[in-house]
Amino acid sequence: MQDVYRDLEAIDTPEVRRFVAEAHAETQGRFASSARYQALRDDIAVQLRDERQIPFCQEHRARMYHFHQSAEYPKGVYRVCSAASYRAGMPDWQVLFSVADFDEILGDDVYLDGVSHYVEQPLRVLLSLSVAGGDAAYTLEFDLGSGSLVEGGFHFPPGKNHIAWRDENSVWVCPAWDERQLSVSGYPCEVWLLQRGQAFSEGLPVYRMAPEGVMVNAWRYLDGQGAPIDLIESASGFFTKEYLQVLADGQTIALGLPDDCDVVGYLAGQLLVQLRSSWQRANRIYPAGSLLAVKLNKGVLGEAHLLFEPSEMQAIESVETTKRFIVAGILDKVSGKLMAWKWQDGVWQPQAVPELPHGALEITDQPWGGDVLYLAASDFVTPLTLFALDLQVNELSVLRRQPKQFDASGIAVQQFWAKSADGVEVPYFHVGRPGGRHTPTLVYVYGGFGVAELPHYLGSIGRHWLAEGHAFVLANVRGGGEFKYWHRAAQGRNKHKSVGDLLAVLRDLAERGLSSPPHIAVQGGSNGGLVSASVFVREPYSMGALVCEVPLTDMLGYTRLSAGASWIDEYGDPQDEAMRDYLADLSPYHQLGKQNHYPPALITTSLSDDRVHPAHALKFYARLREYSPQSWLYAPEQGGHTGNGTQDETAAEMALVLSFLRECLSEKDRKSAEMK
Repeated sequence: MQDVYRDLEAIDTPEVRRFVAEAHAETQGRFASSARYQALRDDIAVQLRDERQIPFCQEHRARMYHFHQSAEYPKGVYRVCSAASYRAGMPDWQVLFSVADFDEILGDDVYLDGVSHYVEQPLRVLLSLSVAGGDAAYTLEFDLGSGSLVEGGFHFPPGKNHIAWRDENSVWVCPAWDERQLSVSGYPCEVWLLQRGQAFSEGLPVYRMAPEGVMVNAWRYLDGQGAPIDLIESASGFFTKEYLQVLADGQTIALGLPDDCDVVGYLAGQLLVQLRSSWQRANRIYPAGSLLAVKLNKGVLGEAHLLFEPSEMQAIESVETTKRFIVAGILDKVSGKLMAWKWQDGVWQPQAVPELPHGALEITDQPWGGDVLYLAASDFVTPLTLFALDLQVNELSVLRRQPKQFDASGIAVQQFWAKSADGVEVPYFHVGRPGGRHTPTLVYVYGGFGVAELPHYLGSIGRHWLAEGHAFVLANVRGGGEFKYWHRAAQGRNKHKSVGDLLAVLRDLAERGLSSPPHIAVQGGSNGGLVSASVFVREPYSMGALVCEVPLTDMLGYTRLSAGASWIDEYGDPQDEAMRDYLADLSPYHQLGKQNHYPPALITTSLSDDRVHPAHALKFYARLREYSPQSWLYAPEQGGHTGNGTQDETAAEMALVLSFLRECLSEKDRKSAEMK
């Protein structure tokens, strides 16, 4: 197929900007001009700004640090209170800096992407300030004590850089502000060690990866029970990498770990390693999916200890270390639980942990130098609860409970299993009051990169969708990380299985009488945008509407757009003859036009998205408009790939999506009844 819309890849030209502005304005006029929309948008903004929402913090030396947005500070402020006042429920907040002030300092439109405290002197921080909400960011060293930038400190130009503290007076720098520093994926391929007071050109070059790789990263692990270590991760693919230790003299030593494992922590002189494939060492085989503790001494691996091997219906979601403990978040049939181990008498001993609520479980913070964890727990209809878990005394306490945003009485949460085309049972959650075939139902999907989708509190969806008698479905399709082998089952040449799984879920909903195609909308973003758009072009009659957010759609051209080359491990290479036809069949952009009718579709992107190129959304929208006037584009300037913007911008987009869904699904029966 000739790519007649390739010109839309040049997003900075006046022609493309005009095309986007006109399409965006048309969408705004259709879905965001009514009093009902404005009331919806304002209510969502009020909920986002509700002071009763849990302020999730980083704790350093009995001080709680928090990023806060409000109507007064739309870009947000960084503030601090004492741990005692926070636990008492009456935090004595003090503003440390306002993000908006950096617009004038840098002469740019920036948003806070992260604050990295040097944990041994936490008043010194590295600020990551993203350009227009994208991945490219400035790095500035800031003194929270004086409230000012550090003169002559660690300051770096914008780029997809990786900057990390090594100690008080040195940082690891993986630069990405010059094309000569970049891999073909647009990420850093060099590692430098920079001492305080040095210009970048005076730093020590430590490592350089071939630019054909994806990226490098470097950091220091502090060990609560021993000496720190410095590591480099050199990724030749998204899931393939080599780990090296940097010794005191700057020498690097390859560790010889499996090339598809992940180093997820370091404690008691041992690396914590999560395996993707089985690993044979000497006469022992360590199974795929397992968590190991492996002794390390100056680049040489020693004895390995198997901490945990997940079953077929389990997966390791997260790993954290405290001063004395290893803690892992485990998924068991898509519900979270916690496991812990302590280094005792020369071995890792399993430790009992208190029972926690089922659902989504997230480790939100671990203050350096102690054994306290902060945990957030919720499910679809239960608001977040913030817990503090002191592992040393095995004591769990409630710190905060989020207020309810909707009345959940009568709303049932059920987990069903749909049979995919190859016979595999695929789980999904259905949330809603008893309904039937005419129940408007929103189906959300991601299904990629080993990322698990969990039963988080639905908040605004509950308040403005479930409360109206509608239903929500979370599809845990292959490609995600919900189970031990779930990701690899839909990777590369098997990526179509994510699409088949979603189709199976849609059919199962209809077969159970929970809804029917005209009343089902599918929503997915990024990789989920690819999966949802693939179903849309393959079987448009399986749904009544599509919400396709910051998607991949051009699977023959994705490797030359933004960070696309880094995803070959996930999808395959379109330059490979053996993969090209497969990717053409998967590609929503190339499969458009093979059906006679398409339901309404809302496609979103951000012109500052420097991860998934906006052209994926723009080209898909332009081509779809040839066949369907019911196609709409929402494309603001700011926000990047992750929606890093103000609360007003977040509320405006969410309200527009809900207005689109209401018009396409929930109002069609009412209009039909009025005509009768």
